[in-house]
Amino acid sequence: MILKIGKTEFREDNIFLTLNLKESNDIINDYDKLNQRLKDDGFLLLRNFHNRSLVNESRNSILSRLAALDKLDPHSDMSLGIIDPENDSPPTYSARNSQDLKTHSLKKLLYGKNVLSFFNKLFKKPAIGLNFQWLRTVGPGVSSPIHSDAPFMSRGSDRILTCWTPLGDIPIELGPLVICENSHTWKKVVDTYGKSDVDRDLTTGTFSEDPKEMVNKFGGRWATTEFRIGDIVILNMNIIHASLLNMTNRLRISCDTRYQPLSDPIDSRWSGNNPKGHEQLWKKGVKLESVTRSRKRWGI
Repeated sequence: MILKIGKTEFREDNIFLTLNLKESNDIINDYDKLNQRLKDDGFLLLRNFHNRSLVNESRNSILSRLAALDKLDPHSDMSLGIIDPENDSPPTYSARNSQDLKTHSLKKLLYGKNVLSFFNKLFKKPAIGLNFQWLRTVGPGVSSPIHSDAPFMSRGSDRILTCWTPLGDIPIELGPLVICENSHTWKKVVDTYGKSDVDRDLTTGTFSEDPKEMVNKFGGRWATTEFRIGDIVILNMNIIHASLLNMTNRLRISCDTRYQPLSDPIDSRWSGNNPKGHEQLWKKGVKLESVTRSRKRWGI
């Protein structure tokens, strides 16, 4: 199978890409080992973390709203998330344009007792989930850019973690999350790109537009897997990731949420009942520095 990150093609299971993303269910009840693995690997893949019926409830509530917006094929089973081929407006929502899809069922899933109890134990102190959901409904021919989360989340806790939740089964052809192994250990990258701030520095937050260049220059390898309803992936702020290209006629629906110790400072962009979000990155007409120029400035 030929896969893509952006415009770059890969063959599965070679020096650039593996379909065997490391799982951590073997240590799911040992929080010391989970924290050590987060430090060592930069991520945790936990299978069957969420109750599948709750994930399905959230997914169906989002699909119902998409159907009401005429984004889905009216002649197909709504649960499949097949786009309407006659709709001129593609149903590809970025995280900032999905407010109308954030249902009560979704928030109940992402901030429920199961989730907060896990993060309380992982942080070994009371945790809080930031009150913004980075929900994405990704259409055909689209992939998420190569980035880490640090440039978007840099003004609060240094212990903040991302939780990526697939809202439905995500086979390889649907464009799942893909992680660049060991990228959180690239010291010069972490000390430059990882210390940047998209709003302060007027950067895009993207690290590279060439996933093979990263492997050749810095090492590591891209890794992904097929995800199933109930799975989650926890990411530290410096692990570089993206998504594979969606090669189907269906939507890939997923949501990022962020959690941190309650006692730590919270980035003001994401605090309060109605987080304001990015000050510059999302502002119309702001000119952002190109990835090439940013990389040259950082010397990487």
